[in-house]
Amino acid sequence: MTVVIRSGKPQTTESLCNSCYWAHIQRGFAESEEIILCAFLRPAHAVPFKVSQCTDYNDKRVPSKADMEEIAWIIRTKDVNRPVGFANEAETESSEEDEPEIVPSE
Repeated sequence: MTVVIRSGKPQTTESLCNSCYWAHIQRGFAESEEIILCAFLRPAHAVPFKVSQCTDYNDKRVPSKADMEEIAWIIRTKDVNRPVGFANEAETESSEEDEPEIVPSE
């Protein structure tokens, strides 16, 4: 079954510019006092309407690859040549001595 909707409006009325990295938004006290500038292309140009789709949209709420690398944990093992991944039961019993030591903070 196919449903066709003509002249439909999108569910959200919030502009993509509100969460875009390239947007420069100035708001006043009244709802009508709002200026949105798109800085993707230089010089920045005014956007006089709410944007529902944009080819150059970059969500500023999602961390970039560089941000993710900065907060990533580096996990080091005691033995460099130790294989990484799942181990069988025999390896688990012998490697219990290699467990990391938990040191309480002072």
